[in-house]
Amino acid sequence: MSALTPVRVRDCSCPDTPHEGHFVYISPTLSFAGGVLANQQALSQAVAVQRGETNQLQALWLETFVRYGAKDWDLCDEQGIPIPFDVELLLADYSLALPVAEKANDLGYGDAAMAPFLRTQAKPSRNGRMPVTTSARRRRTPTPSE
Repeated sequence: MSALTPVRVRDCSCPDTPHEGHFVYISPTLSFAGGVLANQQALSQAVAVQRGETNQLQALWLETFVRYGAKDWDLCDEQGIPIPFDVELLLADYSLALPVAEKANDLGYGDAAMAPFLRTQAKPSRNGRMPVTTSARRRRTPTPSE
């Protein structure tokens, strides 16, 4: 598995031990579960748009990318004590989650989610006679007079 990608989310808030800043670490690729959910969201939004509803796909996807992409962080409380990673806390803070969502999109999460819809279909076989029959042959049954 590839190394996690750091995303700087804010300045250091640790007392007496300042460092460059605080980071959320995300997966370099969209997970299978995240991709499946993104596919379902895209399909449901396509239906919604056909009904004349507003397209909310970008908002749905950004949350999905944070939820399924973020794996860890180095955030601390006011005393400098590390806060255990919690994706719900991350999503509850727009200023933390937005840079994560944007980086996930930059890493190609959106492209990965769209890939199944952009694949070209296999070409159908040509029309015409088949060299060998693929149907079961009918046996001739004798008539009562035979």
